[in-house]
Amino acid sequence: MSIHFSFATREDGDGILKIMEGDAAKGDIQLFYTRRPNPVDSMLLESDKTVIGVFKKNDDIVGTIAGIPRKMYIDGKPQTVCYVTNMKKLEDFKGNINWIQAFNEMYDPLDSSVYYCSVVKENTGVLAMLQKKRPWLPYAVDMDGYRTYIISTTAKVKNPCEDLKFRRAEDSDEVALLQFLESQAREKSFFPVIERFGSGDLPKVTDFYILTDGDVIMAAGALWDRSDIKQYVVQSYSGRVAALRVLNPLISRLGYIRIPKEGSRADFTFLSFFLAKGDRTDLYETFLFHIKKEVAKTHQMFVLGTNEHNPKRQVLDKITSLKFDTELEEVVMSEFRGAKKIEFDYKNLEVECALL
Repeated sequence: MSIHFSFATREDGDGILKIMEGDAAKGDIQLFYTRRPNPVDSMLLESDKTVIGVFKKNDDIVGTIAGIPRKMYIDGKPQTVCYVTNMKKLEDFKGNINWIQAFNEMYDPLDSSVYYCSVVKENTGVLAMLQKKRPWLPYAVDMDGYRTYIISTTAKVKNPCEDLKFRRAEDSDEVALLQFLESQAREKSFFPVIERFGSGDLPKVTDFYILTDGDVIMAAGALWDRSDIKQYVVQSYSGRVAALRVLNPLISRLGYIRIPKEGSRADFTFLSFFLAKGDRTDLYETFLFHIKKEVAKTHQMFVLGTNEHNPKRQVLDKITSLKFDTELEEVVMSEFRGAKKIEFDYKNLEVECALL
């Protein structure tokens, strides 16, 4: 029987989950990214315009792909931007998936101006496939490297701005916080347009913490626990990490993350929408000095990410952490459906890890 494409329903959740959890990230720690209990419900919570596609053979799901559109700034202007994700086929399926059919079927309902995706750096086969230019078809272009950091609450961080005050945001801070985030991120691409906090795909005002100089916000970030809709599960260990597991209590005191048991979910929260006035590295460092103490009240570690050319990278690379590298790719549609390509600086990005 031939393979056919259709839009996913809730009943397809188990089949999509099987594909998501069948492909663990390679390395000393093999872990997979998942969306339990139902990935369809999970992705629909990310955006009211989410579109999920599946490929079926004999009623079994053998391939899946999703697009999550959001309002984001691209070079200072609000645009509808689609994150293309979960583009995978069943691990033991040997047939071919017609991804072009998926893009063609999903293009109109996604109705976006810019498309992008994130690919694990070591996954060279997928990168080569996406980047190959063919007449009248979508193709991917490198934007920038992206690094995800998993940081222990025991990590050593300096506090170069001891005179600044750090506190949790209150409801009365909402207007000032919205103005601060827009002023610092509007000129960067892929930062979401935030009109109000607390909707399904945004943290609440009181999830944010702020670093202030008098009444002026100098840095801000939210502790955003998204474990109800997306998780990282440790599958197995090998090499150096397997040997270090016996030293778990010691390595934690040295600032490394405590290594979870196989089959368990990593216990973390995201540090999201993390911005500092003028991208000052001393402000980023002081904020991290304080925020890890807040994280320690509820979690063992926190996760954030940034692109290679972001000033935050200078601070984060100095902190003891577990790191994962991916490549950010723009999926260019201009030769596929006649979409006008929007030009923007591929290095001036602010991509939120919790939205990937």
